[in-house]
Amino acid sequence: MAIKQKNNGAGHHFIYDDECISNVNPEMFDATHWQRSGNITGQAAGRGTTLFIRHHDNHWVLRHYRRGGLIGKLINDAYLYSGVDHTRSFREFSLLHGMREDELAVPAPVAAYVKRRGLFYQADIITRIIPQSRDVHAMLCQGPLTDNDWQRIGMAIADLQHHQVYHHDLNIRNIMMDTQGKVWIIDFDRCYRRAGEAWKQTPLNRLQRSLNKEKDREPHFHWQPSDWQTLLDGYHSKAP
Repeated sequence: MAIKQKNNGAGHHFIYDDECISNVNPEMFDATHWQRSGNITGQAAGRGTTLFIRHHDNHWVLRHYRRGGLIGKLINDAYLYSGVDHTRSFREFSLLHGMREDELAVPAPVAAYVKRRGLFYQADIITRIIPQSRDVHAMLCQGPLTDNDWQRIGMAIADLQHHQVYHHDLNIRNIMMDTQGKVWIIDFDRCYRRAGEAWKQTPLNRLQRSLNKEKDREPHFHWQPSDWQTLLDGYHSKAP
């Protein structure tokens, strides 16, 4: 992977893997472009819309950064600009690149884009799709996981934290599993490397809350509190 940066002028900034793409431009981050060319293969809802796109023989994920919560109702997708390296998309791209270098099971970054307008900017990121995978929330809506599955989820979280990666929004929808049983963790917006140990319980607590929330919300959500201990068994088995 050879990482390059490009500035087209007029506030357009890019960072990209030139082994994935040779000519990066704003059109690549425009949903209308992919729709016109018939290369949108699916989408997933979140704070904004995440698109699954096809580029030649490659299958990618395009995500536009949007705000959540009350402020998101007032300022949908604009962020205060304090330098391109501090933007949401560049930071996530760089973190993903570093984690891939550490051989962690996270999406491979393809390109990130920042469009600056005065004091503010908008941002997008493209990553490689994780082949033949589903988010664990969808799996639990269809049936229970095995003990081995839960242990592998715990081990994947431990791997991330052993590399001092703090996941800001670790919930059950941000954990994927492929057909080989490999666990992947996604959505690293606002995540970063963090020193020390005291913070490591916080993402686990967030994940447990998300499981309890989905259990209350979904009538056929196949998760039991005993599964949590199985996850923790896997987590603690990966002692550094």
